[in-house]
Amino acid sequence: MSYKDVMADLKNNQLSHIYLFHGTEFYLMEHAIRGIKNKLVDDGFSELNYQVIDGKDTTVDQIINACETLPFMAEARLVIVKDLECFAGKRKNISEDEEKRLIEYLSNISYTTYLLFTVTEGLDKRKKIVKDIGKYGKVVEFDKMDGTDLSKWVAKSFGKFGKKISEKDILRFIEVSSYLEKGSNKSLKDLENEIKKISDYIGDQPIVSLKDIELLAPKTIENNIFNLVESIGEKKGEKALMLLSDMLLEGEPEIRILFMITRQFRILYQIKLMESQGYTPMAIAPKLGLQQFIVKKYLKQTTNFDKNSLQMALYKCLETDRGIKKGKISPRLGMELLISEFATYVK
Repeated sequence: MSYKDVMADLKNNQLSHIYLFHGTEFYLMEHAIRGIKNKLVDDGFSELNYQVIDGKDTTVDQIINACETLPFMAEARLVIVKDLECFAGKRKNISEDEEKRLIEYLSNISYTTYLLFTVTEGLDKRKKIVKDIGKYGKVVEFDKMDGTDLSKWVAKSFGKFGKKISEKDILRFIEVSSYLEKGSNKSLKDLENEIKKISDYIGDQPIVSLKDIELLAPKTIENNIFNLVESIGEKKGEKALMLLSDMLLEGEPEIRILFMITRQFRILYQIKLMESQGYTPMAIAPKLGLQQFIVKKYLKQTTNFDKNSLQMALYKCLETDRGIKKGKISPRLGMELLISEFATYVK
């Protein structure tokens, strides 16, 4: 199940008595929990009918007792257990026998109780307790939003501040945020903060412009590297060197910058090859573990290079890396020479 399925359960008054929430998008998880709490628990009796248990400091007896406690002046009681260690294979405070007892209890949970487990990291889906929750309740993964859902969320979030933004500029906002970049730890909470920052900056201006987004976009190394390689492809060596200088001033080590440049050229080369073989962005994206809109962005950049120049760029990156690591050249000088040379021999 996904976040949307939980929201459908809420809307249709079909909440399960047992849920296991896990995944990386804590913003959505918290939103779903608030929705369930608002549905089940009256604010006036919250202290009696809503209980949060720290799974790292509890026992199975305490969990069962909380579930068996009858609701006060209400039809339901909500119990949330956070990060119970047995879901991740650790066993500091829950023994194997206790885990079995908890599993047995799940099949006969009180009809007045709604039990929600949350796991923020390290869920082992192979464990019996996870499978049994799927049998008696529902296991929900909170993954990052993407596609139309993410675009609608961004538009709605700007709307909360009385701002409108075009579909094209939404895509650019998502792109520069690095939310969907592979390995990115950005969450919707981070996007919400950026949306608030832009909305506060433009004041009474009702429309968010591309200029506003570019001006206030977080300067991530991924965006800087993309712009640096773009400058190389456009033979703007001076601009590329300025971007390198900016990254160094921000504290990025030369070796990391070189690694990211090498990675960028490797992706461009792979995309160039697949495009020549007739692959579409939709087909390329899963093969490289990238979002489709990111592939389209890279495809546009590949027009600045032919296959030979991309091969040469990769070779020069590796050569520079060896030279730096063997002490034949200083890291900064090596990077500056590499970029200067790039801008002269690319297509």
